[in-house]
Amino acid sequence: MPDGVSLPGQGWKIHASACLDNAEEVIRAVCDYCIPRRIPFKFIPARGLFHLRNLKYTSRGASGKLVTIYTQGEEQLETVLNELSQRLEGQPGQYILSDLRFGEGLLYVRYGGFAERYCIGPGGEQELAIADPDGHFVPDRRGPTFQLPAWITLPAFLEPHLAARNSVKVDELPCRVEEVLHFSNSGGVYLGTDKDTDERVVLKEARPYAGVAMDGTDGVTRLQRERDNLERLAGIESVPALRDYRIVGEHHFLIQDYFEGKSLHSCLAERSPLSVTGSRPPCERFTTGGSRSWTCTRRTSWSDQMTRWR
Repeated sequence: MPDGVSLPGQGWKIHASACLDNAEEVIRAVCDYCIPRRIPFKFIPARGLFHLRNLKYTSRGASGKLVTIYTQGEEQLETVLNELSQRLEGQPGQYILSDLRFGEGLLYVRYGGFAERYCIGPGGEQELAIADPDGHFVPDRRGPTFQLPAWITLPAFLEPHLAARNSVKVDELPCRVEEVLHFSNSGGVYLGTDKDTDERVVLKEARPYAGVAMDGTDGVTRLQRERDNLERLAGIESVPALRDYRIVGEHHFLIQDYFEGKSLHSCLAERSPLSVTGSRPPCERFTTGGSRSWTCTRRTSWSDQMTRWR
């Protein structure tokens, strides 16, 4: 925050994205641009913290946000976007779901709070807030889609970018998406129907540089591995057949046969000998050679009798 600069409580902010390999370079470019122009900004200060923000099961609304730049007015917003995007041209980075992308680069915009203010949301929980035209605080949500507050008009220079965003459709996929089975920061898993055969299929989506695993691989890398393995295992009865692999709007889609049944997690929970079912059996407490007390519990599980120490 430059000395002598004060910010309003809310307004247009710019987010710069990146991937793990170029995060420091992106931060350096933003610093070199914003500091001499006395533009307030903040950034994630460590590679490890940025890695954690982009994991598979972190918030989809916050993922990818490496730098936040606070602008004052639409004129400065347009100037910063045009000038800084040239400095970051060609750099790779994750798509920020909560924001509107500027061009095809790393910069995204949204209207939201600058100051840390709170209100009580519809569910009774405390949420970050912005003020409406009457001065009432309303939730300032960072969801997985770009949304404007009802009283805010999108600046005219951003309208082509919104149109470009809305033009990306999944109509070119060879199947119809009918139901969401699962969401994560990597992408979604959907139930669909093949347009030609009306057979049920599963679509797995992966976003570039998102849903990063602890070894640094992103969702696209893991989906491509799954595609390669399905090709190697083709023809085995218990393995779903790979039907197609497509890229739509930079998102990767794997399409495979649908097998009806329970999830692996459900089967593990039901069949694990450590699962607790029914009433607790009688326990016997005893002391072994000292003051420490142990309880031995004998249970009848799905396989046979087991002894559990605790």
